[in-house]
Amino acid sequence: AINRFIKEHNQEPKPFVWKANPDQIIAAVRRGHQTLESIH
Repeated sequence: AINRFIKEHNQEPKPFVWKANPDQIIAAVRRGHQTLESIH
């Protein structure tokens, strides 16, 4: 199934366009670390 998906997907490949805001990613990582710290 994986190989079939790859074969079909690669017939019309599209470049990956990064849309995420780096500041939002960093903020989410920090929130995740804070949550983990509060659990332990």
